[in-house]
Amino acid sequence: MTNTFLEVKSAIQTLSLNNKVLFVHASIRSLGKLDGGAIALVNTFLDAGCTVIVPAFNYDTLCLPPKGVDYQQNGHRGQWHFEHTEPFDVSSNHIEPSMGAFAAAVVNHPKRLRTDHPINSFAGVGPKAGAILAQQTDAEVYGHYQGSEVKDAIVLSIGVTPKSLTPIHCAEQQAGRRLFRRWALTASRGEVEVCIGSCSNGFNQLEDAMQPAATKITVGLGDWTSYSLESLLENCTRAIIENPSITQCNIDCPRCQDMVSGGLIINN
Repeated sequence: MTNTFLEVKSAIQTLSLNNKVLFVHASIRSLGKLDGGAIALVNTFLDAGCTVIVPAFNYDTLCLPPKGVDYQQNGHRGQWHFEHTEPFDVSSNHIEPSMGAFAAAVVNHPKRLRTDHPINSFAGVGPKAGAILAQQTDAEVYGHYQGSEVKDAIVLSIGVTPKSLTPIHCAEQQAGRRLFRRWALTASRGEVEVCIGSCSNGFNQLEDAMQPAATKITVGLGDWTSYSLESLLENCTRAIIENPSITQCNIDCPRCQDMVSGGLIINN
């Protein structure tokens, strides 16, 4: 292995990641040259006793809402339009390319588990993956960030910014925001209604609030930032309550507009 591999092993020790639950958001390119690539990094975490959880999203599963459904502040304007819809199959290894090489490596791991949420699925490997992923449902899309199995969990940012960190959506929910609804086609359950998060393009503005939970070191060509999941959620929740517009990317974004206003309204 290259020196970058040695840096990776050193980083695991320095950040005390051994045997931890890791919610990983990674840019493999930030490591420079790493022999074995993304799968080598996955296996290094597993060798250290870690449980690794990653987002494994699909957007080509989206479909039209049922007729007569009229949700307000749902992060959408105008008519719904989807050119092509593919049914979600939990046994498939397909994910959005934007999820990155590390997420793809976890999804393709022979021992991976994957949740059945057809848009915001998560995948994991390691000793606690099953218990953690079981907490996510169509409605409780961020359920896997809660519970005893993740009490000492770490959110690990590898060469990415806060706008890539999905736990911040959970903080929005804890701050009292109501999640948006979307509809998706599944291979086993037909069309289903699910909860999803909002726009994340403004999450970099939470960086100062996140610092008390952060430990940063340089690995390869970029930085690894380790956050206590519990502290990250607490700090971001507090910041959002104190300044709701802190997550807004721009005034014209409908998802940000609606979430800053409190999120979904269901007309009875």
